[in-house]
Amino acid sequence: MSDAGEITIAFFGDVVGGPGRAVLAAAVKQLRSREALDVIIVNGENARNGSGLHPEGYRDIRRAGADAVTLGDHCFADMRIGAALDAPEEPVCRPTNLSSDAPGKSAVCAKPGGDGRPGIWVIPLLGRLFMKIPADNPFAALDRSIAAVLEHDGDALIVVEMHAEATSEKGAMAWYALKRWPGRVVAVVGTHTHVQTADARILSTDEGAVAAMTDLGMTGAQESVIGREVDDVLALMTTQRPVRLAVAATDPAACGALLRIDTVARRATGIEAFVIRP
Repeated sequence: MSDAGEITIAFFGDVVGGPGRAVLAAAVKQLRSREALDVIIVNGENARNGSGLHPEGYRDIRRAGADAVTLGDHCFADMRIGAALDAPEEPVCRPTNLSSDAPGKSAVCAKPGGDGRPGIWVIPLLGRLFMKIPADNPFAALDRSIAAVLEHDGDALIVVEMHAEATSEKGAMAWYALKRWPGRVVAVVGTHTHVQTADARILSTDEGAVAAMTDLGMTGAQESVIGREVDDVLALMTTQRPVRLAVAATDPAACGALLRIDTVARRATGIEAFVIRP
């Protein structure tokens, strides 16, 4: 972090299968060769063969450099990740607006504070529009989760991930966080659709500024249908017969965004989408 208190956060969109894990590691090295990265956050909910996160996938993502790993609607597709989800020292979390009885952490600290620097926390949320998994009100859940974080770290700055289908719901959450939590929430980025959107921008008021983007895109094979083999998806969609959708491997790339945060002013100063091919 610079003396002025500015930090750079790299947030990678959904990692899909082994090809996604491999390109993530290569992309982090490439990014670090040209950027002073302070925090790396990764959505890993498709890292296990395209659905869920297993311990091997979690280890790969952490070895690649992730300071925090988030999950979405496939968070419990492989409950072998349950031990890490429950372990306080493991920076992996599931959406905060699941049932209060759901296992696992719903917020994690990606970078602890100290020496006058605020801690950087990440809170994932699930959308409700067009989503199969039932979830609580994400707006009310965000309020509860931020209040809980502030009990542990009263100076925290927060990055919100909105794992949702509808761009309207993701955009609404960015505006809500800005208006409700200025100086606390510094970014709201979307995941889940695996398609990077062209709307990275700074939302601002006199009280705060939030880096916003409705979908970071996918970290995995780009010659695919959202990470799956093209022929398999076409067979499914044209015949409506059950088809095993294999994870694609051609043209791997890592998609995400760089978030620029002024930790002294407690506001976002920039957001830049990236697509990195090794």
